[in-house]
Amino acid sequence: MPQITIQEKSPVSKLQRQFNSKIKKINSLKKNLVEREALVVQARARVETELRPLVEQLVEKRIELVKLLDRSYGLSVFRKREKDKIAFLIEDISYSLIETHGVEELIQLYDKYAAIPHADAVRQAEEDARELTQDMFRGVFGLEVELDDLNNLNQIEDKILQQLDAQERERAEKKSARKKTKAQLAKEEKRKAELHNISKASRRVYTDLVKLLHPDKEQDAAAKAWKEEAMKQITRAYEQDDFFELLRLRMEHIPEQDKNPDKLPEDQLKYYLKLLNEQVQDLEDQQYAFFNGPDASLYHQYCGHPKQMDQKFGTAKNDLKKELKQLKQDLQNLEEPAYLRAFLKELRFS
Repeated sequence: MPQITIQEKSPVSKLQRQFNSKIKKINSLKKNLVEREALVVQARARVETELRPLVEQLVEKRIELVKLLDRSYGLSVFRKREKDKIAFLIEDISYSLIETHGVEELIQLYDKYAAIPHADAVRQAEEDARELTQDMFRGVFGLEVELDDLNNLNQIEDKILQQLDAQERERAEKKSARKKTKAQLAKEEKRKAELHNISKASRRVYTDLVKLLHPDKEQDAAAKAWKEEAMKQITRAYEQDDFFELLRLRMEHIPEQDKNPDKLPEDQLKYYLKLLNEQVQDLEDQQYAFFNGPDASLYHQYCGHPKQMDQKFGTAKNDLKKELKQLKQDLQNLEEPAYLRAFLKELRFS
């Protein structure tokens, strides 16, 4: 890491301590993000190889259960109240298997017992979801979205961005129309100069590396190939506003005597800190997005250090095996009308 170290006995300044602190934090955030993403990939692979086969067996047995209940419905030994319960079970289990596992072969049985055909139920659910989403866009963004637009998320995103841009322009126009005080004008100029210097600080590190490692004038083929790869890393870091990575590459490639950033002027160090602060915020945003995104559930359910992952997957496999064993036993028992009748007697509807 591009840390500041002081060789002499002179103390590290406040800015230098902040620089080192931000560098450590960025390094930790980057490391954690990479580790989490790697764990999710590993967990997803283990789900497919260790859990998916058991889930598929469970699905097959539940399909058998639906078909057994369908056969039982036609038996004369069951009274109307009992048949209503059987029909409810067929509808409920079939819908779950169709929607969760895509078992389309059960659609015909679902339609046989459900008050509304599956196609109509899906259509109604989609319509309800669209109207709910439409209300959300109207309430949160003040944006009128046609129901057909909801099929195209890119169009919705474009509309939101256009509206936000229009609102921002309107605010800027109102703000600029107001007469500014000398203090406000001075503050704006200071902010512009600061942004320029921040950009300049990042660009300076980038251009120093480019001058040092540009491969065009390199004659040795191996050295040229190495520099071309280094330039790719440098350019990628600059384009992604990864100032930490630019500093790390600087530490990796510049001459030994220039590596320690303790000689940086205070004003330049201030701009370095601003860039690092922005990067900390960006990485924290990525962390928040991860823990609130589609992989969060998988991460919390199955990820951890190797022993934890083994324990979590072991527990999940045991639970699935127990459920599969119980379902197989139930299928054998439910073949007997008397057992099914006893089960239906215990079944209560809310």
